[in-house]
Amino acid sequence: MTTLQALPEPRTGPLPVVLVRRSRYEPEPGANWAPQETAAGPVPAAVPPVPPDQHAEAHQRAAAALRLALEVLDGRRAEAHLADIAAPAVLRYWRAARDQRRMRSPAQLKAMRVCLPAPGAAEVAAVCAIDGRVRALAARFERRGGRWRCTAVRLG
Repeated sequence: MTTLQALPEPRTGPLPVVLVRRSRYEPEPGANWAPQETAAGPVPAAVPPVPPDQHAEAHQRAAAALRLALEVLDGRRAEAHLADIAAPAVLRYWRAARDQRRMRSPAQLKAMRVCLPAPGAAEVAAVCAIDGRVRALAARFERRGGRWRCTAVRLG
């Protein structure tokens, strides 16, 4: 048998003053802090920004490829249409996803963000509507020989 204990009375009056001290690892306000060297060695220089035309091209190619991939997922297109723009591992992933799915409504690409972390590489985060559910999709595209090719994909 357990016994119930009464809750303490609510505190009334002013709250206590709490002092916050700055930790040693925090830079002073307004300081331009950037490490010049770490335990692993010198910090690499920042990657130069990608020209807007390359970003626009990557966004356009990725959007077209993902729309095509969603049509393959629905069964509206043949898997062979992805062969030129997707790596074999991506094709296997889409085949498995298509085989596990019972289509209730066509899949749609709702929103997409593209990041270019390195020259010739694009990482995509997308929002898709699949069978009445909102799902996340992540993909990586690499540019080889002037063509963008999907090298990795995950559907959340």
